Amino acid sequence: MTDLQLLNNIVESLREFVKSDAITMKLGNEYKDLKVYPQDLPEKYDEDDEELRNYVVVMIADEDVVDDEWRVEVHFSINIEDMDNDHSGWVNVMYLMNEIYRHFIKVGIVGRHTRMERKAHKRFNPNVLYPYFESDLITYWTLPTPCEEFDEMEVSI
Repeated sequence: MTDLQLLNNIVESLREFVKSDAITMKLGNEYKDLKVYPQDLPEKYDEDDEELRNYVVVMIADEDVVDDEWRVEVHFSINIEDMDNDHSGWVNVMYLMNEIYRHFIKVGIVGRHTRMERKAHKRFNPNVLYPYFESDLITYWTLPTPCEEFDEMEVSI
């Protein structure tokens, strides 16, 4: 499995998860149409294009080979709009991060080759102004090194 396959498998799994009504926000279900994008946002038609919101971007970040394993950092970058006057968007963002984490721990192996490590990091963006809320759930995945993967592919051809 390559990092590109990993990205596609994670996006597919997360899209199915958010469509299954498995995620109902702690403070309401106004995020039923949560969008999942691979690596980046689609191109906006204009500066005020709100159709992209509310979303999770699944992004491959740093990658390192450590002890013959390919360590891949995957960010789940969350951006929601929450018009509640009590600014409950942070509660919903934290809840969403917990549900995504729990989903991939529960699913176990993704794409028949790898699983998410239990180690994770949450990063909140306090600079975003109400009614928007942003955060990243940073996760870590281990893959076979690219050389091993290519060797296996050559043998099977």
